[in-house]
Amino acid sequence: MKETHRQFYRDVLDNLQSNSLAIFAGAGLSKSAGYVDWKGLLKDIADDLGLNIDIEYDLVSIAQFNVNKIGGRSVLNNKIISEFNEDIDLSQNHRILARLPIHTYWTSNYDDLIERSLKEAKRVADVKHSVSQLNYTRPRRDAVVYKMHGDASLPDEAVLTKDDYERYFSDKAPFVTALSGDLVSKLFVFIGFSFADPNLDYILSRVRFYMKSAQRHHYYFIKKVQPTDPNIKDKADFEYQVRKQALFIEDLRRFKLQPVYVDTYNEITDILNEIEFLYKRKTIFISGSAEEYGSWDRETAQEFIHLLSSKLIRENFRIVNGFGWGVGSAVINGALEAIYSKPEKYGEDQLIVKPSIQNG
Repeated sequence: MKETHRQFYRDVLDNLQSNSLAIFAGAGLSKSAGYVDWKGLLKDIADDLGLNIDIEYDLVSIAQFNVNKIGGRSVLNNKIISEFNEDIDLSQNHRILARLPIHTYWTSNYDDLIERSLKEAKRVADVKHSVSQLNYTRPRRDAVVYKMHGDASLPDEAVLTKDDYERYFSDKAPFVTALSGDLVSKLFVFIGFSFADPNLDYILSRVRFYMKSAQRHHYYFIKKVQPTDPNIKDKADFEYQVRKQALFIEDLRRFKLQPVYVDTYNEITDILNEIEFLYKRKTIFISGSAEEYGSWDRETAQEFIHLLSSKLIRENFRIVNGFGWGVGSAVINGALEAIYSKPEKYGEDQLIVKPSIQNG
């Protein structure tokens, strides 16, 4: 663990414990699995316009230029369908994020990798990619996935052009409200996001304006500029890009966005693995069954299990209980005794019951 990451780990683990951690996934997260990023999506379209995608930064305008040229968005829609309906395997980052007890996911991506990773982890995802879906709650959901720019299954509704962005705060106002609320109440970790999106820039500015000094901080991953980066031409170019990145990072601090520096993108996977390890280290599995307890009588043995479970809860561990015969009830009683003694400090989510089949 890098010393510079220690506060990040503490904040993430604390907010996982309190169910107040949220993920914002940008195109970089899906790119690591094999999908195109925005430049990849619009490369052919830029070529048709006689533009070089490698030197263009206003990608929203490129999408709009295409619509202006052909009088509609059929080319864009077909491009979204062809690029984001391929059968691409989940990345390790997606799998780790799905296994963690994160209940809120936001994304500007059109693909279904987050939903698929949650399904693989045996979790029920409540997906919201249109305003009408915000009115309903999927039964027994484990996580909500907000796809603020739409879904590849409905490309005509995907937010991509200038027209889409200009209408967003009218057509998609409930998404703006929902994201603003989550940015106030939850700790966000931005993964694979470039902060070039005008919608998010507006929402962050709005939260900053209303919350003022009470605005909470968030984190984002950023790869340090390296002299070996493929886009670095020489020493002067490297120094220029370092200065530009430093200014970019300082500007994001206005929104209380804190950088988590990595030297390579692969390091993000290492960090997520470490978070999962640290989280699981606070989980104790107590199971088994007993009719007899060796040299101990039943009352003494169950009292020990009761006290052990109570102590674990008071030390902020989570208990997973198999509810085995002669053991499970003592675990539950001990854990609940601690939880109910200080409900403002301990929560029922610290006790997870996974009953095993018992043949009587």
